[in-house]
Amino acid sequence: MPAESSAQPSAARRAGFTDHLANERTHLAYVRTAVSLFAFGITLHQFSWFIAEHRNSSHPGAFAAGWRVGLGMVLFGIVLALWSAIRFDRVTRDIDRGTYRPSRVAMWTLSLGVLAMGASGALWLLWR
Repeated sequence: MPAESSAQPSAARRAGFTDHLANERTHLAYVRTAVSLFAFGITLHQFSWFIAEHRNSSHPGAFAAGWRVGLGMVLFGIVLALWSAIRFDRVTRDIDRGTYRPSRVAMWTLSLGVLAMGASGALWLLWR
């Protein structure tokens, strides 16, 4: 059986590469989401202040709570970016040790948090 070439990594090492690359892609997806939350939250906050200052709306208070929603989006983006960095570091260490297990608690917490925010946003839109 021929010896494995030093230019070709072993199968185990290649598997580790793909795991680390998948972890990095997941982290970058969370970062993109956090940046989107920052940008949209700031835009919503500024637009709400513009509407409140100019009172051109037939309903002057219609956008009064918009700045709070925008601020909440920015704060959620900050928490998501921090959580993503911590998660990336933990998963990287677990992959290197061969002990990685997905965190069901983290995924359920994140999913239920997003669901709660979406539901509260829908309720706010329907009853304002």
